[in-house]
Amino acid sequence: MRIWLIGADEAGSEVLRQIQKNPNIEVIVTDTTDHPKAVLDRVIEKVDAVEKVTQVNINILAKRIRPDLILIDSGAAKRNLSRLSGAMVYAEAFQNEIAAISDFPCIII
Repeated sequence: MRIWLIGADEAGSEVLRQIQKNPNIEVIVTDTTDHPKAVLDRVIEKVDAVEKVTQVNINILAKRIRPDLILIDSGAAKRNLSRLSGAMVYAEAFQNEIAAISDFPCIII
């Protein structure tokens, strides 16, 4: 199984810890920064790519990555938008839109 994890903050780190228990699962990790929580906490050595995933590019990137499942770390998006007023509501709507537009199965964690 091939999983694309978008964002490696708190929830993403927990998912990575669990997925590492199964060597048959391949995980591709992208984040908007090269040092997300999962890297800082040494859950993973590095992200596979620094990407800003949006409604416009989700399917383009997914066709390149070819995941069986996409997981979106909700905390990572909120971290990136934390300086904006109303960021939590915006981040949630943004993630829901990405999941709805994705041609691949997508779960927000």
